[in-house]
Amino acid sequence: MSFAERFNQSYRQTYQDQAQLAVDHQSSVLRPLVSEQPCEGTQSAPALFYDSKKAKRRGGTRAPSNRDNPTNRRRRWLKYQPPFDDGEFIDSEDVFKGMQDFMSPTHMAIAGAMKRFVDEDVILEGMFGDAYEGEMGSTVKPFLAGQVIPATDQEGNGTAATGLNLKKLRNNRKLYASHKYDLQAEPIIIAVTAEQIDDLGDELKLTSADYKAEAAPAFNAEGKLAMVWNHLFVEFQNLTSKTKDYGSGLVTVQRVPTWRKSCVRLGVWQDITPRDTLDSSKYNTPYVWSEASMDCRRMEDTGVSEIECLIDG
Repeated sequence: MSFAERFNQSYRQTYQDQAQLAVDHQSSVLRPLVSEQPCEGTQSAPALFYDSKKAKRRGGTRAPSNRDNPTNRRRRWLKYQPPFDDGEFIDSEDVFKGMQDFMSPTHMAIAGAMKRFVDEDVILEGMFGDAYEGEMGSTVKPFLAGQVIPATDQEGNGTAATGLNLKKLRNNRKLYASHKYDLQAEPIIIAVTAEQIDDLGDELKLTSADYKAEAAPAFNAEGKLAMVWNHLFVEFQNLTSKTKDYGSGLVTVQRVPTWRKSCVRLGVWQDITPRDTLDSSKYNTPYVWSEASMDCRRMEDTGVSEIECLIDG
C-alpha cells in the first residue's frame, strides 16, 4: 500500500494534532519577550502606542475640574508579509511512522525551523529595521543612530573595540533612563550569545562589596546570568553581526539588541499552522508543512537599542 493510500483522514488528523503539539513544545526564545496583537486581511494593520502623561493638581478646589487631558496616541503600522513555511515529503517508512509522534525528528525539525524564522527574520529584523508611522504608515522611521552603544565603550582611555562589559551596560541603562522609562516597572531585555556571557564573566567576579551591590548581578536557579543593571538576560546564539572600522581596520561586531517588551510589537496574521496535501506532481506523495504570517516593528524608537560587541577571532 502506497503512502498516499495510507494517508487517510484519520492519519491526517493524528498528524495535525502531533504537529501542533510539536509547535507548542518547540518554544520560541524571543516571542514571549515582545508584545503581540492579532491582525486580519492582507493589508497593513495599525498598532496604537500610548505616550505616558502626568496628573495635575486642582486649582484650590475639591470639586472635579473635568479637565480634559487626553493621552497622546501614536499610530504605527505592522506590514502584512507573505507567509513563510517549512515542510517535506513523506517518502519513507521511518518518516511516515514518525509523523504520529510529536517528538519525532521530522516534527521537531519543522517546528524548530519555523520558530527560528520567527526569532531571527521577524522579531530581530523588526527591531533593527524600519518602522512605519502616520495615518496610513507613510512615514518611515529608520533605526536611530543615537540608540547604538559603540563597541569602543569601556573603562579607561581605550579606543579599540571590545566585547560586552559593565561600562556598556551602564551606558545603555543611562540611555533608557534619559528617555524617562520606569526601569523598575519594566526591565531592559538583552539578548546575548555565549560569547557575551563569557565577556562578562571576569568582570562579574567583583571584589568591591559596594560595587557588587550596585551592579546587582543575579543568577537564576540554573546558575545562568539573569539580571545586571536592570538588564534581563536571555541567551540566544543567532544574533546578527556587522563589520566596522574603529580606526585600526575592519572588525566583526555582534549587534546585541536590548528592548522593552512594550516597545516591540509582533503582529500575527496567521500563527504557525500545520498543513498537509497529496502532491499530484509527485505521484500523490504526501507533503506536510507548517506556515505562518507575521510582522514585527518598533512601537517606540527609544525603546530599542543596540550594543556593539567585538567578536573574538
